[in-house]
Amino acid sequence: MKKSVIFLLLALFPLLAAGQGYLSYEKLLTAESMQNVVSFMADDYNTGRASGTPGNSRAEQFITSRFRQLGLKPFNWCYTDSFRYRDSLILRNVAGFIPASRQSDEYIIVSAHYDHIGEIKGTIYNGADDNASGVAALLGLAELYSRMKADGRGPLKNIIFVAFDGKELNLAGSRYFVKHLPVPAGKVVADINMDILGTDLVPTGKNREYLMAIDGGSMPFSCGENLKRLCLKSDYRMDICLTFYGSRDFTRMVYRSGDHSSFARAGIPAVFFTSGFHQHTLKSTDDTDIMDFQLLRKRTLVIFNYINYLFYL
Repeated sequence: MKKSVIFLLLALFPLLAAGQGYLSYEKLLTAESMQNVVSFMADDYNTGRASGTPGNSRAEQFITSRFRQLGLKPFNWCYTDSFRYRDSLILRNVAGFIPASRQSDEYIIVSAHYDHIGEIKGTIYNGADDNASGVAALLGLAELYSRMKADGRGPLKNIIFVAFDGKELNLAGSRYFVKHLPVPAGKVVADINMDILGTDLVPTGKNREYLMAIDGGSMPFSCGENLKRLCLKSDYRMDICLTFYGSRDFTRMVYRSGDHSSFARAGIPAVFFTSGFHQHTLKSTDDTDIMDFQLLRKRTLVIFNYINYLFYL
């Protein structure tokens, strides 16, 4: 019995020590920086970022520039991977890479799509929450891990950050990425996908601060339990829901409709983080003024800690 307790403490010690060490990086992420990303992505000038439009290209260039500034390595030789969609449209995924700080052949993929539905009959659909919010989280996490790498303190697994084009075109970007994945699928610990992450419009309970994390049963049970414990801590306190409003059928349908499902179909574990659909989803009213940037920051930090937990699996 004593040996079992000692073994458990030894197993938990790295987690506890890392948790303390990672706190210093959380201060790097600000609500203001996330607002700046969303404001650029969701500006009328980008006319809704529909795939194949100049606004979509500006968003792609913005993400590429930010990856370069943060010191992410081009993934598979180039930040941008272009491909044809139905022979008539060029789509562009953007991927950057942070190698592990120690020898590792395992990968974590952090993803969000950057396209939206564009301009329809003269009305611009800016997609602030869908999914400029996910892009802001993606870039925020890239900054934290970039600084961690520079300090020689992590990450403990290789991390690929990827912004997908063509999500609104039947998940074209993520389907292409998974089909041409240049690392063995069996070495990918998980895809962490973020989509519609920045409002408090559809609470899962009484608390306006909440988060949904849906993994389709692909992740170890301990990951969900760790997430529940994390969301009880005072720094991150919020409701956490591991289903879509408690409905098995709705959860299954939602899980199948996002970029994470491209990974799941390939047998790669995938987690979908979201704050849920709301009255502005796919509407022209999905603009910057509906966002809660402090809450977006807090959710991103919860995801940061979730990823850190995966380092030790």
